[in-house]
Amino acid sequence: MSLGQWINSLTFFDHLVLLVLFLVGLYFSKATLETLIHLYKKKQGDNPYQVKYRVTPAALLSVAIVYTIILYRLMSGVIGSFTG
Repeated sequence: MSLGQWINSLTFFDHLVLLVLFLVGLYFSKATLETLIHLYKKKQGDNPYQVKYRVTPAALLSVAIVYTIILYRLMSGVIGSFTG
């Protein structure tokens, strides 16, 4: 089954669960990137030559997809243990 067929076979509730997992992953992604920027600024101190980093949409979505995959794998294992 291809990815397109799998997505078309999902119910509304399945889509809703995936959306919620992606939003949670997006939140974790933003928190992770902001924490890394804060740690970099703290480590650099008052260095006038430090690079000014910011959270870009590409980085935010890339890390969010990774978090979503991890959450999906964790949740499918938890749900599978209850049903099987």
